[in-house]
Amino acid sequence: MRILRVIARLNVGGPARHVVLLDRGLSERGHQTLLAHGSVGTDEASLQHLAADGHIQTIKIPELGRRLSPLDDARALVKLVTILFRHAPDVVHTHTAKAGTLGRIAASIYNITRSRRQRCVIVHTFHGHVLESYFPPTVSIIIRLAERCLALFTDRIVTISPQQHRDITERFRIASPSQTVTIPLGLDLRALSDLPLDAPSYRGELGIAAHDFVVGYVGRLAPIKDLPTLVRAFAVAHRDWPDSWLVLAGDGSGRPELEALALRLEVADRVRFLGWTEDLPRLYATLDLCALSSLNEGTPVAIIEAMAAGKPVAATGVGGVADVVRDGETGLLVPPGDIEALAGAIVRLARDPTERARMGAAARQSVARRYTVEKLTTDLERLYNSILAEKRGVSST
Repeated sequence: MRILRVIARLNVGGPARHVVLLDRGLSERGHQTLLAHGSVGTDEASLQHLAADGHIQTIKIPELGRRLSPLDDARALVKLVTILFRHAPDVVHTHTAKAGTLGRIAASIYNITRSRRQRCVIVHTFHGHVLESYFPPTVSIIIRLAERCLALFTDRIVTISPQQHRDITERFRIASPSQTVTIPLGLDLRALSDLPLDAPSYRGELGIAAHDFVVGYVGRLAPIKDLPTLVRAFAVAHRDWPDSWLVLAGDGSGRPELEALALRLEVADRVRFLGWTEDLPRLYATLDLCALSSLNEGTPVAIIEAMAAGKPVAATGVGGVADVVRDGETGLLVPPGDIEALAGAIVRLARDPTERARMGAAARQSVARRYTVEKLTTDLERLYNSILAEKRGVSST
């Protein structure tokens, strides 16, 4: 198959890792893949080198990015249409909201000019969604209407967790259940699954003692992550467990606010901002507990990575989080925005190293068999073939 994959940007995060691993897996099976991506934001770190390291064919569209810009978006759309006519793909698969909009419109324009046997299959993956919590209620309603319109000319919508499937098909009614399929993420977790207890960590350079308890967050410092709740929860927990630290690994527009908040709560000397790092084994070796305070999530890759490294999780039970973390078995789930509940979860696991070890071991076992690149590649290869046979009346194999 000839497969065109479109993503808004290859920034540090789950979607970028996902698409690179997927295209590499499909290329190794003999398919022709092309990854079209936009520009990384000034406050983000880039993973564009992963595509080069994986020998993935890419094409950059500078105008395609995270922010709305009518002029740039129009230019990106024209370039996507040009790419489609030049490469004549069998499958156009889009990822993330902006790329999903422009990519699906471009693929529909292309299909209008093709006979049935030449039309491309149009697939879109919701990694998370911007259907709530990202924007004011009126804007969210408009986005939902737009997604319903886009779904009318999408052959299949892929969700990455059962809860997200329910959100898309039942809660927000974006697409029908028959049009939507759930395919979990695929990740290369081998380096984390084999992480030894004495693995090198960042504790020394962060000034953290080996016996101290470290709560960690990994990801963008963005409003949707509700990190002020995490900092406040840590401040409450620190009063009960003084030998504790909070490490925030990542960066973003919310950092100045978080630094000021930590200062006001008198825990600035116990909060460390690590910035972006790609040394994941060393990062997760630093942590005793991985925390997440998001208001909305798809399937958070950082949580899966932490679990693969044998770390328990304390997280808000939003989106697909509950599909990854089993409450009381591999971690603890709390309501979003509940400072006391999150603080209580942190203190509970700080006090009980036996429970931490039990949950960490269960977490590692849980993700090891669920999020493999091989399964992801096989599932999507089968999906593409099935839709091609349905759309064109012939199979590509």
